[in-house]
Amino acid sequence: MAFGKVYSADNSNLPHLKILVVDDDDLNRRMMHIMLTREGHRVEFATNGLEALDAVKYNRFDIVFMDLQMPTMDGVEASRRIREWENGGFHTFIVALTASYLPEVGQTLFEAGIDNYIAKPFNVEHIDRILHYASKTLQAASARSALMQQHAPVASPVLNVQKGIWRVGDLETYRELLSDFIEGLPKRVATLEKHMLEQNWNALSREAHNMKGIALSLEALELAECVSKLDKQDKEGYTNVDPGLILELKRVETILRKTASDFLVKKENSALQP
Repeated sequence: MAFGKVYSADNSNLPHLKILVVDDDDLNRRMMHIMLTREGHRVEFATNGLEALDAVKYNRFDIVFMDLQMPTMDGVEASRRIREWENGGFHTFIVALTASYLPEVGQTLFEAGIDNYIAKPFNVEHIDRILHYASKTLQAASARSALMQQHAPVASPVLNVQKGIWRVGDLETYRELLSDFIEGLPKRVATLEKHMLEQNWNALSREAHNMKGIALSLEALELAECVSKLDKQDKEGYTNVDPGLILELKRVETILRKTASDFLVKKENSALQP
């Protein structure tokens, strides 16, 4: 099937879908909201690629309508990072929204993991066609993802539970250490931010180094990578410290705490079942 090809079909039996619309223009978001919600679909919004990436990590969307030209992070980069985070698991159907599509950039979209595109200006018919096409492919993807989840442990760049258990020796020890670490994580992040504001580089590096070691032991790899940037700067000099590192750290902290909490609650509920 050629990339970008859209098929017309009767959408009377189209299931209600959970959809993320990513666009920095308020009017475009309102227009998409009207067209999608009147068909019964559930719609959420993001205004840039970074927000879209976070939204996909927190929620499972059937389809993401992704504008390509946005501030902070564009649609191509956001799509690429979503595919890296999914890591072969559940496949979110990504549709590019573009006002200037050229055939020669189709390969770029494909390599970023974008499934299809709609050229602006679009109308209800265009949306209906893409939704019908996407819903058919989602059925197979959902079944494949469900099968994988039945047999695979929690494993992602955020938290690789299987390897973490292997590192510390057993499940209960891992759960206890992870719980303690997550509980104290906000205080650790606040301490790092305090050291940076006070320009106490030695203390910042020491705290970041310790935090990185614990994160690696628990296989919280995204957090470990983030704090390692702070640790590294002590050796390279702090003449050009990026204040965005703390913002990135807080973002990663939020995602990790949610992922870890979901895992801990799931295990506790399983233990309570007869």
